[in-house]
Amino acid sequence: MSTQATAAEWIEAIAGKASLPMPVVQEVLDRHAVEPQSTLPRRKSLRIRSVTLKGIKEGTVADGPFGQTFTFGPGLWAIVSDQNFRGKSTLLGVIQGGIRGDIHERVKPDVWRWLSKAEVVFEANGIGHRLLVTKEAGDPDKGAAGSFSREQEGGWFTLYEGTVGKPLERAVEDAMLAEFGFARFHAHNEKDGSHTHGWPVIASALFVDGPGKAVFGELLVDAIPLRLLQMFMGLPWVSTYTAAATALKRLRATKAERPTASRGLGDRLRTRLEAVDASLSSARGRVRPGPDRAVLRATMLEQDRRLLALREGIEETRQEAVRVDRQLQGATTLLLETRRALQQLRDERAAGVVLRTLRPVCCPSCDAGIDHNRHSRADEGSTCALCGTRQAPDEGEDALRLEELQRDVDDVEVNVAELSAQATKAQASQRGAEAELSKAIEASRATEAALRAEGSADLEMEIRGLEAQREQLLALIAAEEEEEEKEEAATGAHDEAVLQAAEEVTKDLYDGLAREILADVSREITTLSRSFGVQNIESMDWGTGGAMRIVQGKAPTSFGRLSPGENLRVRIAAALAVIEVARQRMYGRHPGLLVLDSPGAQEMAPADFAALLSRVHEAIQSAGDIQIIVGARADPTLLDVVPCDHVTHAHGERFLF
Repeated sequence: MSTQATAAEWIEAIAGKASLPMPVVQEVLDRHAVEPQSTLPRRKSLRIRSVTLKGIKEGTVADGPFGQTFTFGPGLWAIVSDQNFRGKSTLLGVIQGGIRGDIHERVKPDVWRWLSKAEVVFEANGIGHRLLVTKEAGDPDKGAAGSFSREQEGGWFTLYEGTVGKPLERAVEDAMLAEFGFARFHAHNEKDGSHTHGWPVIASALFVDGPGKAVFGELLVDAIPLRLLQMFMGLPWVSTYTAAATALKRLRATKAERPTASRGLGDRLRTRLEAVDASLSSARGRVRPGPDRAVLRATMLEQDRRLLALREGIEETRQEAVRVDRQLQGATTLLLETRRALQQLRDERAAGVVLRTLRPVCCPSCDAGIDHNRHSRADEGSTCALCGTRQAPDEGEDALRLEELQRDVDDVEVNVAELSAQATKAQASQRGAEAELSKAIEASRATEAALRAEGSADLEMEIRGLEAQREQLLALIAAEEEEEEKEEAATGAHDEAVLQAAEEVTKDLYDGLAREILADVSREITTLSRSFGVQNIESMDWGTGGAMRIVQGKAPTSFGRLSPGENLRVRIAAALAVIEVARQRMYGRHPGLLVLDSPGAQEMAPADFAALLSRVHEAIQSAGDIQIIVGARADPTLLDVVPCDHVTHAHGERFLF
C-alpha cells in the first residue's frame, strides 16, 4: 500500500488482515483512540526574539542592580565571554526555560536569588509569545509570579497568570503543542506502565548542553530519540503507528497481569466443587445420633461471654474494695490524729490549772520570802503574784476548743464506722463474685469435656471444613465469572486482533520512507561527526529500531561507548543533521531552533571547532529561517564566523548581566 493511502483504504486493509467487518474494526480503533494521520506536515518555525533579566547581584565583584535585554533574530548568534562563569549558561537556561515554562528550574539558586524579572519573548510560527516571571530580588524562595501571553492585535493576550510551577508549564505545553501541530505521544513499558510524553520532551531536542545518554533529546526510554526524529521529520502515519502499538502493548499488559494459572480457572474451580460436594455427602452419611454439638457449641459461647462478664465484675468489686479500704485507712488515721489533739488540749489545760494553784513561799531566783497576802491580792486583781502580769482568763476559749475537737472526734468515729461497714460489704461482694466465677468455670469445663468426649468431633470438623470449602469455591466461581464478563465488556472480543493488524498495516505504510529518511540522517551524522573531529568513524547507521550502529576503526561500537568528547560531537551532528535533512526534503516539523551550550568543550581542537561552526554557518545559509544560538568562550574561530552584530561579548572580567 502507498504512503499516500486514504483513511478508508487504511481501515479496509486492517479489516482484511484481521478478517473482520469494517464497522467492527472502526469501533475498536475509536475505542483505543487510534486515528489515521497520513498527510505530510508543513514546516514549522520557532525563534527567540529577546531575553530580559533584571535584579540585584550579591556576592560577586560587580554587586548591585542590573538590567539587560538581549535581542535575537534568524541566523547564527553567539553569547561569549573571555572568562568562565560569566552568565552564558544562565542566559541559555533562561531561553530553554522560556519555551518550556520552567525558568525557575533552569537557573542556579544563587542567580535565581538575584533576579526580580526574567522575560523571554519568542515566535512560534510567526506569532509572538511571552513568558514573564517576577519576584522580589534577594528572595531565595521559588514563590514567584508567572504569566504566559500570546501576541494579538499589537498587544499581549494572557493565556495564564499565577504561580510558577506545573500550571504554568502545562499552559506553555498546551499552547506549543497546538501551535506546532504536535500531539502528546503515549508509551507503555513493563517498568512504568502506560504514560505520556509531551512538549518538555519534544523541546529537549532543541538544546545540546554537553554529553548525554541519548543521541537526540534527553531520554532513552520508550525509544524517544527515534520517536522525536520521526516527529521532526514529519513522517506520515508515525503518530498512528505509535498509538496502535501503545494500545496493543497496554492491552497485552492488562491480560498478562492476570496469572497464567488463572486461565481456565473457572473450569478447575467447578471440578473441585464437584469433588467437595461428593466428600460432603459421604461425611454427612457417616454421622451417628448423639448430643447436639451445635447446642453444646452455642452453650460454650454463652458460657465464654458469661465468664468474661464475671471477670469484669470481679475486677470492679476488687477496685471498689480497694477504694473503700483506702478511705477507711485515711479515716482511721484522721480519727487517731483528732483524738491525739483532744487529749493534748486536755493535758495542757490540766497543767495550767495546777500551776496557777501553786503558792510559792519564796522567790525561785533569790529565795526571798513572799507574803501570803500578796497571793490574795493578786487573785483579786487577776495578776501574777510573782511578776505582776495581768492575766486574761482563757477558761471559756479552752472549753470551746475542747467541744469542737470532741465533735470532730465523734464525726470521724461515725465515718470510720460507715466505711468499715462498706469495706465489709465490698469484701463480701468480691468473695461472692469469685465464687460465682468458680462455678461458671466449672460449668464451662464440663461443656468442654462433653465436646471432647463426643466421638464424632473429628467427623463434624470434617463436615464443617468441607462446608467452608464449598462456600469459598462458590464465591470464587462467581467472582471469576464476573471478572470474565467485565474483561470482555472492557476489551471486546476482537481488540487484540484489530490492534495487531493496525500496527502491521500502519508500519508497512511508512516503513519504506522511514528507512530512506534514517539513511539520509545517518549519512549526514557520519559526515558531520568526521568533520567535527570524531576519529576513525567509518559508518553510522540509525536503524528503525532506534539503536545507532557505529563502526569505528573497523570495530563495531555504540553511541553509549563513545568518549564524552565524541558523544558531544555526535549529539551536535545529530541535531544539525535533522535540520539539514528536513530542509533538503522540504517538509518536516522541526522548528529550526538549536541552542548549543559550550560546544568547544570536551577537548575539542580549534580546527574541529572551526569545522563545527562552519557547518553551522552553512546550515543557516542554506535555510534562512533557521536560528542557532551558541554559548562559548570567546574564540577567534567563533568570532570570525558570527556577524559582529550577532555577538554578545562579556569582555575581560565583565559579566553578561
